[in-house]
Amino acid sequence: DFGNTTTGKLAMRWEPIKHYALRGSLSNGFRAPSLGQEYFSTTSTNFIAVNGVATPFDIRTFPVTSPEAQALGAKPLRPEASTNLGVGIAMQPTPNVSFTTDYYKISIQHRIVLSGNFTGSAIETLLQNAGFTGVNGGRFFTNAINTRTEGVDVVLQAGKNMGYAGTLRFTGGYNHNYTHVTRVDATPPQLAAFQAVLFDRTQKGLTEVAQPHDNLRLSGDWEYKKLGVVLGESWFGAVTGVATTAANDQTYSAKWLTDLSLSYP
Repeated sequence: DFGNTTTGKLAMRWEPIKHYALRGSLSNGFRAPSLGQEYFSTTSTNFIAVNGVATPFDIRTFPVTSPEAQALGAKPLRPEASTNLGVGIAMQPTPNVSFTTDYYKISIQHRIVLSGNFTGSAIETLLQNAGFTGVNGGRFFTNAINTRTEGVDVVLQAGKNMGYAGTLRFTGGYNHNYTHVTRVDATPPQLAAFQAVLFDRTQKGLTEVAQPHDNLRLSGDWEYKKLGVVLGESWFGAVTGVATTAANDQTYSAKWLTDLSLSYP
């Protein structure tokens, strides 16, 4: 559906000292729009702050090829394009211990996101003039932004045979990453007065701060004869739910999750 593309990957690994290696990769890729992004449609009542008052609006999510979306200036979706860079080190100082750390950067062009909610009397008039009534506002999927994600992955693995006491394995992993919105498309001419809405404050928050920037995972696996015990601890950093105004933003603190499983065949 989207013509031709050329993608490739270059990877290297250099081990100047036995068990100590440098590694890196450079690649590009693409992702075609999903069927949901092309054809999803729904009507919902959204409460949007107007002059400080939560006001209900009937919002339609229009398929991008629908006449309603085209009246709002929607364009056919294009594939996303990406470039990926990764560099890191890997080491195994002892037979039972390994350690890796990697830096990565992922740039996505023409990223597909939902637009903000286009509402108000001007939007209602625009839709009515195009022959669509009974809708207070609309939104659609669009290739509105470019993003850049940078992060670091660290993984430590260790194991020990304890003889009659069984075998113990440990895995620890930490990830830190952040996604920046690096470009926002201009609003379609039909909506020139709504530039801040095409990719609004809420949608930007979903992209940049609605997922944890930090994640820590620790797990221990003990096997003793037929008995198996796995204890896992996961820590997820703080996230923020971004509203239309800063006063209504909500930040949720970091959380620990504990998983314990026992097995005995």
